[in-house]
Amino acid sequence: MKRSGSFFAIAFVAILFCILPASASAQQSPPAPLPPTQQGTSTVPAAPQPNANAADFKCPRVADPHRRSPDCNDQDFPLDETLAGGWDVVRRAMKPFGITPTASYIGGLQTNVTGGSHEVWSYAGLLTLAVNIDLDESLRIPGLSAYADFSWGTGSYLAGSLDSPIPTSGLYAPSYYLGQMYLQQKLDRGKLTILAGRLAAGNGFANLPVFSNFVNYGINPNPYSIGANDATFFGPPPGTEWGVQASYAVATGIQIQAGVFNTNINSAFGLNHGTDFALQEGNKGALSIGEIDYQTHRGGSKHKPGQIAVGFLHSNNSFPTLNNGDVLVQSYSGTYVLAQQMIYRPGGPGTTQGATIWGAYSYNNQDLTSPMQHFWAAGASYLGLVPARKNDVVSVGIVGTEASKFGSPLNTERLLELNYQWLHSRYLTITPHGQYLWLNGPPTHKNALVLGIQFGLTL
Repeated sequence: MKRSGSFFAIAFVAILFCILPASASAQQSPPAPLPPTQQGTSTVPAAPQPNANAADFKCPRVADPHRRSPDCNDQDFPLDETLAGGWDVVRRAMKPFGITPTASYIGGLQTNVTGGSHEVWSYAGLLTLAVNIDLDESLRIPGLSAYADFSWGTGSYLAGSLDSPIPTSGLYAPSYYLGQMYLQQKLDRGKLTILAGRLAAGNGFANLPVFSNFVNYGINPNPYSIGANDATFFGPPPGTEWGVQASYAVATGIQIQAGVFNTNINSAFGLNHGTDFALQEGNKGALSIGEIDYQTHRGGSKHKPGQIAVGFLHSNNSFPTLNNGDVLVQSYSGTYVLAQQMIYRPGGPGTTQGATIWGAYSYNNQDLTSPMQHFWAAGASYLGLVPARKNDVVSVGIVGTEASKFGSPLNTERLLELNYQWLHSRYLTITPHGQYLWLNGPPTHKNALVLGIQFGLTL
């Protein structure tokens, strides 16, 4: 099976990169003007709000490839959403050939003001590069495209110094990794989207736009317990899995999606910098996920917008028990429910300023193998709370995990985050934040107050 997986990987890479010159030679017509951007309900791309003009559910920042959802791939963005400079010339030259490069750098500095054995300063940074290629011109297959991304992470891990099971930042991924790499086909006038290749379940499932307002990895981009219980769910960096997923727009505001992913734990941990393409290395079966998304009162409705996602997971892989790693348990099932709802909009219909509340819950039925059997989270975000800063976002949220009775009690934790997302420009956000961690354990396992600042730059 390992040779088979390697063969598929080599074939996919060959198709992906060999079409680049083919795309260029196929171009016959003069460059067309860039179409207008498809923004979210916010007039500022960096404010993560549900998209009101397109059938996407999970794309708050179109130009940012960091943990990019497939819903972003076919959306255009104005070049002033990026730091660009002379880079704009390159993007404009590539656009007629269907090639769209994206890049971003996110960095975060944090320290524990209280808690831990001593004060620690931690910095983590993550550079992400990606390219999406429209293959319609080169292969004459309407709706076909290819996507690939790469990341390079540096820095240290503050949560490890605090013995916190919930990471205070989602940026720690030292070294470089090949990330997602897949073909995408749109059918039925764009209602049906099919992906196949190296995929990240966490990039396409169990997330909401409002989650990207937060710094901690407990809720951004997914409920953390899903990946903590099964690492093959986590997205890159560091890992990806061979898989297939599809989504279908059933009606206005309703989307269903499903995916089947390999369960190679070595691939999930980014072995060989994300190039471990083997299908089986002690694993078996597949991780299957189904989800229904419902987006309410989109566009200029007089009612306030909201979004609900309900999903179900099942894996028939084998997992070591928490109290004896030599004993394996077959399979698990899980579920999650996510929701966000705007509750206050002072400007009335068609405006985006106001308050949105949200909540999340996930559950895993296998307490023998799940470090975090229950997970819950809730919070709120306000766009334009400060009159002079109408595009800034202030957010507060609390995340809670419940450990299995068979595992470590340290996996029960509460994390409260308060942050202010300052939009310096369409391509730069700066987020000062504070987090308080209620840690569960012996007296030496102290609660902690973490302060920090994070910036995100779309290149």
